Amino acid sequence: MPELTISDSLVHYRISSRTPPGSMAAVCLHGSGADSIVWSAQLSRLRRKYVVIAPDLPGHGRSAGATLECAADYAAWLQEFARALELKRFFLMGHSFGGAVVQEFARMFPEQAAALALIGTGTRFRFSETYREFFDKGLDPEDPAAAGQLPEQFREAFLFLKNNGSAALHADLMSAAQFDSREWIGTVTAPALVVRGENDYVTPPDMPAELATMLPNAELATIEGAGHVVMLEARDAFNDSVTAFFKACT
Repeated sequence: MPELTISDSLVHYRISSRTPPGSMAAVCLHGSGADSIVWSAQLSRLRRKYVVIAPDLPGHGRSAGATLECAADYAAWLQEFARALELKRFFLMGHSFGGAVVQEFARMFPEQAAALALIGTGTRFRFSETYREFFDKGLDPEDPAAAGQLPEQFREAFLFLKNNGSAALHADLMSAAQFDSREWIGTVTAPALVVRGENDYVTPPDMPAELATMLPNAELATIEGAGHVVMLEARDAFNDSVTAFFKACT
């Protein structure tokens, strides 16, 4: 994996190879407790269309440094990352909490956001709010006795994220719990494709539907048979949908 340094911390990222000269960049942000590996199907299959770039966010995967406090902080970090790679204007894809970061970036740096793909995400995160309430009571989702007090859907979702995540999962969920873009998301004018998996139990269907409704220039796509990690579980359908959308935006 290539690397660079931002704020004295080493950042690892993945980048597609053998992309045609002059191709636009598509920067992909992973979600809670994850890293850039979740974008492997896009790095390998979209390289003929875009320069696909997927960083490990600070404190995730192989990137050094501490996790950041909120989505806006990650958006500011992303701007530094883009500057280091000399990216002026590019497509953005964000999964789950990564979608919150993309929303913040499009609000803070609208001139750089050519179009957005927001996957398994919303204007807020009900799952993370439940986690914060549970944690504030001094309970541990990994304690079988305490976990019995959780809704079954939440417990299954937590185990999924923990299984696929990292030591940063707790910080990510707490950051996601404070995210709420409803007051300002209507100012984000970049074209946006909001994508949900038909069987996504981490992000309930009303959350991406609300996001698509509140964005002024958005459409909602449901990928049949997919769960939360749509871009891996239904890679062909997802890639086709995103490619068609980005093509229409250029």
